[in-house]
Amino acid sequence: MSFINSTLWNDLQVSDATNEKRFPPLGVVDAVADSTPAVDYVPPSAVQAFREASSLRNVEIPVIKDQSVTVVQTPGFNFIPDNLPETDKYSFTAYDVFSGFRHTKSAYANNMVDEKFAVEQVMRNVAHKMGQEIESILSTVLESRKTQALNHTTQVSQGDGTFTFNATPDVLEVSKAAQKETMFYNLQALMSANDLDGMYRLISSRAGMAAQIAESLKYGANNDKNIQNLGFLPLDRIHETDAVSAGSDIFNGYFLRDGSIGMFENFPYDFRNGSEVGGKKWGISDVEIPFTRLRANIYTNSEATEATSLITSGTDSNLKMTHFEEMAIWTRFYVVYRYNSAIATRPNDIIKISGKTS
Repeated sequence: MSFINSTLWNDLQVSDATNEKRFPPLGVVDAVADSTPAVDYVPPSAVQAFREASSLRNVEIPVIKDQSVTVVQTPGFNFIPDNLPETDKYSFTAYDVFSGFRHTKSAYANNMVDEKFAVEQVMRNVAHKMGQEIESILSTVLESRKTQALNHTTQVSQGDGTFTFNATPDVLEVSKAAQKETMFYNLQALMSANDLDGMYRLISSRAGMAAQIAESLKYGANNDKNIQNLGFLPLDRIHETDAVSAGSDIFNGYFLRDGSIGMFENFPYDFRNGSEVGGKKWGISDVEIPFTRLRANIYTNSEATEATSLITSGTDSNLKMTHFEEMAIWTRFYVVYRYNSAIATRPNDIIKISGKTS
């Protein structure tokens, strides 16, 4: 009976094992995954197409562009504004992140390391590295979709510190004084003034929000001042990551509205249909792969041979002429984002933000 199959990922969800590898948080992946349910501009038919489409086929989303409407104060038949809509369409790119592992059962015949433990740790290591690769892809998309225009920074800079939109790198720079207890309230007010109301979340470099979180926990509802009522983001809306470096700043990151970006999986034909040929099986994971926040296409082969290539000096001779099992893990996904016909001049709901030290 084969040891490796797609249901191993189900067991891994409740595994409480440890190894030397460290698993830093993947805040970009978490933020985008948590933003996805609010994607309301992709119709259900397109979501289904994302799941089944060939990567060479574009899934196009129709759009009615922002309209300049004519309104007059003199009614009459001689001039009735036509106010015709202008339409457009846009599509998205499919991304592939692929990895896997081999498992040689005979290697554990006389081994102090437990077979199940070893496989679980390899799975976690592989999954986290795949998550880091997804994080890199999503970071590139966020950078390409960051707003290049932002108005009303003067209005939210009238308290402590300043909010300045630097148009050269397209970054909202928050002075040290402005990062105090009112920062999140001012950010929400800023986005509302740019007609981009909604629920927001923050992606931050590591420990970038330490001071704000400490202040929020120190001053709650039953203290002499309640800064939690000043629009402080809940902790599940603050996502730390190593994908963004603080550099010489207190923090760098992105402030994004729910639904501004999302990701949808794609499952090619054989994986959707659960094809089987001999000891080879194609399928889809029942659950999201840890760290990736995506279900994956899973290929397993329980009849692989040629394991003698693993033999080196000092290797257990029991491995000679043995067999191994292997699993391929393939996440293919589309990254979606809101349409903006003039992103160079029209504020967008993904803002690159930097907390300065002065």
